[in-house]
Parts: sequence; C-alpha cells; structure tokens
Amino acid sequence: MPTLVRRLALIGATALACAVSSTQGDTWWALRAGGDIWHHHAVSLTDHYSYTAYGDAWPDHEWLWQLLAWVLHALGGLPLLTLATGLLAGLALMFSTRAVTPGEPEPRVADAAALTLAVPVLLGGWAVRPQMATMCCFAVMLWLLRTRRWWWAPPLMLVWANLHGGVVFGGIALGAACVLALLHRDGRRLRPLLAVTALGALATLVTPLGPHLWRYVLTSGRRPFEQHITEWEPAYRHLTIYSVGFGVWVAGTAVLVVVHRRRLRSWEGGLGLVTSLATLPLAVDASRNMVMFVLAAVPLVAHLLRNQPSARAVPARAILGLAGAASALAVAIVYAASPTPLGWHPMSRSAAAAIERCPGRVYTSYDSGAYLIWFTPGVPVFADNRQDPYPEHILDVSVLSYGAPWRSTFASYGIRCAALLTDGEAQIEVLHQAGWATAYRDGQWSVLTAPGASLRSRP
Repeated sequence: MPTLVRRLALIGATALACAVSSTQGDTWWALRAGGDIWHHHAVSLTDHYSYTAYGDAWPDHEWLWQLLAWVLHALGGLPLLTLATGLLAGLALMFSTRAVTPGEPEPRVADAAALTLAVPVLLGGWAVRPQMATMCCFAVMLWLLRTRRWWWAPPLMLVWANLHGGVVFGGIALGAACVLALLHRDGRRLRPLLAVTALGALATLVTPLGPHLWRYVLTSGRRPFEQHITEWEPAYRHLTIYSVGFGVWVAGTAVLVVVHRRRLRSWEGGLGLVTSLATLPLAVDASRNMVMFVLAAVPLVAHLLRNQPSARAVPARAILGLAGAASALAVAIVYAASPTPLGWHPMSRSAAAAIERCPGRVYTSYDSGAYLIWFTPGVPVFADNRQDPYPEHILDVSVLSYGAPWRSTFASYGIRCAALLTDGEAQIEVLHQAGWATAYRDGQWSVLTAPGASLRSRP
C-alpha cells in the first residue's frame, strides 16, 4: 500500500502541474528567441528586439530551453509545450521521493506525505518558463548524490548550464556534498566528489557565454532594478499563500531535524540537511528560490519520517492505470477548454493590429514588452522583462510613474504610442493625465496615443 499511495500522489501531482502551468511574459520572448535560433542556426548574444538596446549585449543563458520550447510549440502548440512543462514538475517530484538505492525497500507513506505537502508551495513556481528545467535538474542532481551516482553530475551540469542560469544550484548541491564528506572524514567519497565538482564547473563553461556565465549567475539578484521585481524580493516581504507555505516548511523541517537528529548520521540524512541549509539563505533572499528550498527539503523530510521496512506492496496496476487515465482525461478537458488562467491567448488579433498601426515608436512597459516580441514581431519594444540588455534609466521608465522622467525619454526616442496591459491601470492613468488618449482597449490590452497623434489607417 505505501508504494501505491506514493505513485497515486505522483500521478495526481503531475496531472495538477500539467493543468496549471501557465504562460508568463517571458514565455513569449523565449519562443521568439528559440525560433530565431532554429532559423539562423546560431545563438545571438546581442539584442535585436528593442530600439533602446538594439545591438547591446544580451547574455542569453537559456538558449537551449528556448530552442526546445520553440520546437515543441511548432509541433503541438501550447498544449504540447504546457504538457512538457508539467511533466518536468512531475519528474522533479519523482526524483525527490524516489528510493535511495535499487536494493532498498520500497518507499514509505512518508514519501507520499512529503510530496503532497510540497505541492502547495511548488505551485507558485509552476509556469511555462525555464525555471521548470532548473527545478527538475536540481531534483535529479540531489538524487544522483543520494545514490552515489556522482559521475553523471558533470553531463547534467553541461545540459543544465545551457538550459538556464539556475545551474548555480547544481554547484551548490555539489559543494554541499563535498562539505558533508569532509565533515564525515570520508575520503572515499570526498575524492570523487571533488573531482566531479571540478568537472561540473568546467562543464558550465561549454555554453555560448563561456566564463561570462559564472559572472552572470553570481551577480543574479544584485543587478539594477531587480529590487522592483516581485520574484526577486525577500520571501518575507509579501504575505502570500506560497510564502506562508514556505515558512511552514522551514519550521516543520527544523522541528523534524531536532526530533530525528540521529537519522542525520546517514549519508542521505546529512546530504538533505546540508543542501537544505545551503539553499535556505537564497530562498529567504528571493521568493523565486522558495521552491528550490522545498525541493531540497522534501527528501530530507521523507527520510526523517520514514518508518521501518514493511512488506512489499501489491503493484495494484488496475488502480494506477485508472488514476493515470483519469488524470490524462482531466488534463485533456482543461486543454480543450483553454481556460484564461493558462494564458494561451494573451493578445487578440485586433489588439496586435492596433499596435502595428501605432505612429512611430511604441512604448512598452517592463510587463507588456515580452508579448509584443512574439505577437507583433515587426514592432521593436521599448523594454521587456528580459531586463539584462537595458540600461538602468530605461528600466526605470519601463514602470511608468508620476516621478519617473518619462517625458524627456519619450521625446528623445520619438515615442507617440504606448501598448500596455489593461490591468496596469496606474501606468495608463499617468498617460491619461498627460493628455494621451485611448485608441484601442479590450480586456487585456490598451493602446494609447500622444496628443495630436492617432493610429494609422488600415492598409
């Protein structure tokens, strides 16, 4: 029965991830970049999507994710891309609770319990974006270290470094394992771990960025403007269901560590502790990293709660097959309905046509620019949430406020039109107060024109 419970929990969690993983702004510029890589057979490290940073350096550290996302989208559209993203979440959960070694007894109910308790927090990170690849790679890395399959770590680091800059968490996991082996005075583990860590570090150099990737990831969270981005703010700054869940996980894990501290003497227990401690400061410092702490803590919690070996459970194939079929049907129904929360249709054709009829250059905010890169590829953007190519003064103006020097910036670039998300009422009001008129508006987009300007006539 314990095995059945765990597998049912994995099926349910994977189906949930497939059904709720939504697109975000960076989904769309990633698709555009992936298409460009496919068609040009090269990774561009300069900006080609804006008029404010055109030709400037863009450290594209997620090119492989972009390429794979574009291919999936080309083959099966957003349903296939979303399904693949949800499956990454399922794989991350599977490797987080998988039995330690092939010879060990089957997992206990503790594995399913830890997995189920993790889902409410992990929900906050499930989206169609490359962070999902990092979550999966991190879980796989921890599993490799728990099962002493260290020599698979360098190839994993090679692929991970080209998928996303979150490869830094792979380095953290390897470093934590080395520290644990040193504390245990276990030379048989320390020597290969040191070699694997060095090879893993070298593998991260095999990317289009080369050694510049290290500089990029090590300064992550410390670049200008990031203090204005919610996911880079400390976990304790905003009270949400995810931050509360994160706090519960931290407190609960600490209690279990104290109560079951004797179990920390094993390699699995010690590894879970050092990796959880290593990721905790990053999770507290930036809310986007809360999911990484939970992924590190899940195997630790499962290990601390695990009971003595029990009798082998009956496979119960019929139950698992029925659960799998029901989950697949549920996901298919969600995809057929294409609900708004999935974000598959963030811009209508009429909105795109209105933006393309804008006179002169178009202002886009930090949040709105990403959508234009995909849906109106012939319209260069003012800014978008890639952030890295843009100078700080452009990013400051990308969030319109009464105090920002937007008038002089608009004048210098000849901006007479703005494409903003309709829910950005505060930014729209800033332009209205300056005499700008709404030329187009629907439930998602507002297109505004400067005094004396209007949208061009349809061809």
